[in-house]
Amino acid sequence: MDLGANHAATPGAPNYANAAVTLPDGSIESFFRRSANGHVSIFRTRSIDNGRNWSEPEAIVHLSVEPWGGPMPLLDRAGELHFVIPKVRGNGRKPAVDKFIDLWHLRSTGGRARWSEPQRIFEGYCGAQQGVFQLKNGRIIAPFADWLPDVRTAPPTGPSVTTCVYSDDSGKTWRRSPAKLTAPCHDGYNGSNYGACEPTLIELKDGRVWMLIRTQDGFLYESFSTDGVDWSPAKRSRFHSSNSPAFPVRLPDGRIVVFWNNCEMPPRAGKDGVYSGRDALHAAISGDEGKTWRGFREVYRDATRNGSPPKDGDRGTAYPHATVTKDGKILLVSGQGADRRRRFLVDPDWLLETSQSENFANLDAWHLFKGFGPAKRFWRDRVQGPALIAHPDKPGARVLHIRRPDDRDADGAVWNFPAARRGTLTLRLRAKKDFGGALISLTDRMFEPCDDNGEKLAVFTLSIGRDGAMLKPGQWHSLGLVWDDKRCAVTVDGNPAGDLAARAPADDGLSYLRLRSTAPAVDAAGFLVESVNVELR
Repeated sequence: MDLGANHAATPGAPNYANAAVTLPDGSIESFFRRSANGHVSIFRTRSIDNGRNWSEPEAIVHLSVEPWGGPMPLLDRAGELHFVIPKVRGNGRKPAVDKFIDLWHLRSTGGRARWSEPQRIFEGYCGAQQGVFQLKNGRIIAPFADWLPDVRTAPPTGPSVTTCVYSDDSGKTWRRSPAKLTAPCHDGYNGSNYGACEPTLIELKDGRVWMLIRTQDGFLYESFSTDGVDWSPAKRSRFHSSNSPAFPVRLPDGRIVVFWNNCEMPPRAGKDGVYSGRDALHAAISGDEGKTWRGFREVYRDATRNGSPPKDGDRGTAYPHATVTKDGKILLVSGQGADRRRRFLVDPDWLLETSQSENFANLDAWHLFKGFGPAKRFWRDRVQGPALIAHPDKPGARVLHIRRPDDRDADGAVWNFPAARRGTLTLRLRAKKDFGGALISLTDRMFEPCDDNGEKLAVFTLSIGRDGAMLKPGQWHSLGLVWDDKRCAVTVDGNPAGDLAARAPADDGLSYLRLRSTAPAVDAAGFLVESVNVELR
């Protein structure tokens, strides 16, 4: 998968791509659950070359036949492994009433040679777990969401409250935190109003523990604790997010990297919900304990995003888990659905790059889909809009063609670049004869290509009319956008062409270009894009 001029990530084999830990000798072990020979086993695969190649799976722990979920691993400071595993109980359909998902724990001893019997550490209905963590003082924390019985998936806060269990004796005994963290839900939300769920955490250098929580409020929420037991009320973090979880990891040099879906949920299709907000997974990096962040780059794009999704099963790029390799890279595992759970090797310094360009050798870096037709059970058809066509002047080259070819939504195209509060973006454009108009926007998060909110909520949006006043039809023009926190100066072929005021704050800078046709009716002509270049300051 090409992620631009430099490859942020190298995809590994999709099979057995699950949560992993890095051992003291630098080898990496990844773990998954599988039924085999009449029982359930935890299997591992192993890499001795920093995640590039993996051994065949081998069973390390045999469990009973009950419906166990996947293991979430922790390598503790003594070099022993811990697994926290969900297990289904009950045959009903009502969470926390007649159907339960308990949490169980088991650990190794003797240098990962022997295993304890599983013990139940939470009894109730647990949502998906995003990690198990150990603090510097040795305390082990397993954060999760507790589903409250007979509470509707509706405002004000849904049925899920975030909390944790913790152990101070290497997992022999566990206690429940008194925390019951919530986040607001909203009527008409395009998704299920579960509430605050799927938390992750990381310990900061000042001793505080920082928790990030999945919500339906358009942001990750955050909470802080001095001991991992008592937590501050959850509040909005700086991270815009779809209804998806995050995962933080600390590098050996002290920097923090966070993975999450920096995506805005689109509105419903009429009254019906549409599954979305997980077409790309992002990463940002901080060198000052989260005070400022850079990057906001796509590290995983769903290769099937521009076509209709499968009608059954989960899909998307969400549910990240990461571990740091011996050579300083990050082994990222993420994705949902058939052949979407994948491994990637991410170079943290790639997040700090200050330039990016696109010459349309392919469309791997672009989101080009549009939804059409009715939605049903969160499923809706998609089709690709913009396409590559032969360059009108340069044999062998190609350009991006954006138009309105039929009665469906006009074309939209979305492109991610490294976030910056100041920069210059240059487009080579050509409006064709009878061109129907365009919008060019800069945003701080991903909106779907044909979501009108992408323009309404953009920091800067430039309108290009059909009258040829800005772009003369049939001619190539160089259009420049030079922005800072407050304004964006527009140039055409180096000449001033306008000035845009920022319509919304972007604390961590802009990271997305949006191109839209505004043709009110079928426009076979449209406009062409030869190249895009961004230089950041």
